[in-house]
Amino acid sequence: MSIPWRANLRTVGLLVLLVLAFIAATAGLPCRAADVSVSAAVQPASTTVGEPVHLSVTINGSQRVAQVPNVAVDGAQAQHIGASTQMRLVNTSLSVSLTHTYLITPTRKGEMTIPPVEISVEGKVYRTEPIKVQVLEAGQDPAGGPAQPGPLAEVELPSRAIYVGESFPAEVRLLVPQGVGWRIEKMPEFETDAFTKTAFQQPQQSQQNRNGQPYHFCGFRTVMTAIKSGKIPIGPLTFNIQIAAPKKPTNNPSPFGGLFNGFPFDAQPTALQERKVILEEQHVEVRELPAEGKPASFRGAIGRFRFSTSTGQTSVKAGEPLNITIQVEGEGNFSRIEAPPMLETEGWRVYPPEATFSKSEETGFRGVKTFRLAIVPEKAHTRTPVFEFASFDPETGTYQTVKSATSELVVEGLKPPEPAPQPVKETPAKAPPKPEPLPETVLQESLIPVAADASFWKSRNAFWGLQALVAAALGGAAAAIALSRARARMGPGPALLRQAHSLQSALRSTEDRGEFLRLATRVVQLRTAARSGQPEAAVDAAAALVAFSPEASVAHEIQWLFETDATARFAGASSSGSLKPEDRTRILSLLDHVV
Repeated sequence: MSIPWRANLRTVGLLVLLVLAFIAATAGLPCRAADVSVSAAVQPASTTVGEPVHLSVTINGSQRVAQVPNVAVDGAQAQHIGASTQMRLVNTSLSVSLTHTYLITPTRKGEMTIPPVEISVEGKVYRTEPIKVQVLEAGQDPAGGPAQPGPLAEVELPSRAIYVGESFPAEVRLLVPQGVGWRIEKMPEFETDAFTKTAFQQPQQSQQNRNGQPYHFCGFRTVMTAIKSGKIPIGPLTFNIQIAAPKKPTNNPSPFGGLFNGFPFDAQPTALQERKVILEEQHVEVRELPAEGKPASFRGAIGRFRFSTSTGQTSVKAGEPLNITIQVEGEGNFSRIEAPPMLETEGWRVYPPEATFSKSEETGFRGVKTFRLAIVPEKAHTRTPVFEFASFDPETGTYQTVKSATSELVVEGLKPPEPAPQPVKETPAKAPPKPEPLPETVLQESLIPVAADASFWKSRNAFWGLQALVAAALGGAAAAIALSRARARMGPGPALLRQAHSLQSALRSTEDRGEFLRLATRVVQLRTAARSGQPEAAVDAAAALVAFSPEASVAHEIQWLFETDATARFAGASSSGSLKPEDRTRILSLLDHVV
């Protein structure tokens, strides 16, 4: 059944009249400044270093306080955490009070005195009485019972000496007793000029026990690298945290009874306290790397590693790169590891490597570092080159070296090296055989005349005719051989020059930087091959200089062109994008000189 809207209107009007009547009845109630009083109270009366107490400053009889009262305590930190208002109606008198609450956290043991608090109310200054609080050492129970556990800070460092340049994992730990609400304000920090360190990772959390007491464990991991030797301090390190402490009950009940006590009118059953948990200074011994036994191939790798090389090629054309992949896997200072050197570089043109790192865990202390480099053979090699990786093992304090495996290689277009001559074994000389007597030669001359009726083929004319035919055939063969030899001496030069001319014409419309460099270099190779007779693919800057014997300025430009093109192709440099106008002019001018 619905209620008529007129009935609803009458109900609302009645409530408004009741509210107005209550305001009119209380408007004349006494609330004068002469009734104002202030007081202060502390709970509990004793505490320990780092454990706060609650200070309540109450103003009775007025809410017209000019500003929040200032509280300063020697040997403690004071923090204002809020204010509350209470009203009490007794008979026909309305009592109003305003309470400010503070957290007072002592920083040293002994007797702590909270001085009088000055409060200005309606132009008049009021003062509270001083309060004394007994502060005991941290961990002591003010009631005389067993000590209560508090937050702890720990750090895990290597127990042995560290070496300059060595990276090692470190973990900073915070332990808070279970059952206590807490949160970290910011990540821990500590300053040191003897180590570099990575940023702390997201904390690892778990539950652990310390001396039978359950704690909430929070570990922060980093990787530190020593940069100077000596007895090096680490820390102190400070955790800034907030702990949820139970809110103390108030002695001023609500004027409306228990109806307005508790939730939702008291929505914060706990108050957050700022707490600093300090990890004391630690010391680590850092040593210099030993000079004795340091191999020439050592490049700063410190740790425990596995080393390998690989190439998917068994043959390579002259002038083309052989691609080598080098991998260093293990744990250590990967940020300082460089590409291992080649033991024999003669006959190889080596380009800068491209390095990548894949970490096995979040700190980067474990992982795999990969180097990819291109090397171009400048002579006919029969095996791939050998690389040597040297590292220092900090656990044993010794250097380790490992050489890469080698495999067979064929370089197409270059003459393989001549095999070393084998020594000839001397054999005793044998006496030459005695020559057999030659048979006596008897010259005979046929004087039989040719019959007059003999056939044409037996005549003198036929004989000389056949001799002429044989001479003509021999002459034709000699001419063919001479022509073939002349063409061989000329070689493929004209064809190569025509191809070079065609490529140079194509350069006029080429805008891509990498394609322009490749075509320009090939023009120089073709013209060098046409002049010197070398295979086109085997031509490098040195061969071009020998073939053309240019001036110093042109020689410098030839070397620059070959190096720029090779770097763009083999060293991982970016060759995409448009060509600069000044580079286009420079290269075209060079090609006009190399003809």
